[in-house]
Amino acid sequence: MISQDLAPQKDFNWYDIEDPRREDFEVLATKFNIPQLLVFDTEKPEHLPKYETTNEVHFFILRSFDAHAGLKGTTIRGLTRKITLLISEKRLITIHGRKLDYLKYTNAGSVQDQVYQITLEVIQSYETALSKLQDQYAHFENEILSRKQARLDTRRIYHFRRQSFVIKRILSQVEEALTLSREFWREHPSMLQDLKENLHLIYFQLEDISNNFDHLFQLHIALNDQRANEVMKVLTVFSSIFLPLNFLASFYGMNFSILPGLNSWMALTILVIIMIAFIVVGIWYFKKKGWFNTYLE
Repeated sequence: MISQDLAPQKDFNWYDIEDPRREDFEVLATKFNIPQLLVFDTEKPEHLPKYETTNEVHFFILRSFDAHAGLKGTTIRGLTRKITLLISEKRLITIHGRKLDYLKYTNAGSVQDQVYQITLEVIQSYETALSKLQDQYAHFENEILSRKQARLDTRRIYHFRRQSFVIKRILSQVEEALTLSREFWREHPSMLQDLKENLHLIYFQLEDISNNFDHLFQLHIALNDQRANEVMKVLTVFSSIFLPLNFLASFYGMNFSILPGLNSWMALTILVIIMIAFIVVGIWYFKKKGWFNTYLE
């Protein structure tokens, strides 16, 4: 539905279209003289951020982060909300599916001022995404470094990395759109520069989180390898201790009647003493080498 002018008595007219219908797109193409190809782009719900210009309008597609997106959201539509801006010299048209709280009139002196405020709100909405990803990273770090869990939930890892990828992709597209829109900001270069600086700040913070998680995940793999090595070390120790015992047991378990000491209690006693001595010496030797202490740590 096309709302009334949101910026009355100013140098430009602002029309907002929330949850557009087919007839609203027809009005865009006829009453507002919007090119049909741009109207088609407006209808696509998963369209990535972009910028185009024609003789009639400047055309922006932006995507703001949805603060209500859950931790399991991994798609563009699941994490973000699309907003389209159609801008002419004295007119601004915004199109979006759901209500966006940041779409409110400010004391903008020109249409560029209002577009700047909307774009800045779109960029700053990703601060919420940063906060959520930082919280998830903190949980991963606590679980790995405190060794609370030997294995991490692979679904949580997938959601975290997928969300990071999707958000970085969108921010990259926003930066490309801003770069292509230099002509639109020709009389206001400081606004364009400020938008890019805010975008780069969020993108670099997101890049830091992604890189830190990659290092943390590599540390998790290294710790698991260390645990496996320690287990194998202890198994090797006990195998080495009991190897002589297995040899003696196998030797006297052979099916021959001429083996010495088969009918002697004294021989049995000596054999048991030798076996116990092997165990004691083996434990003392490996403990002196520090193999048991390494595992207990």
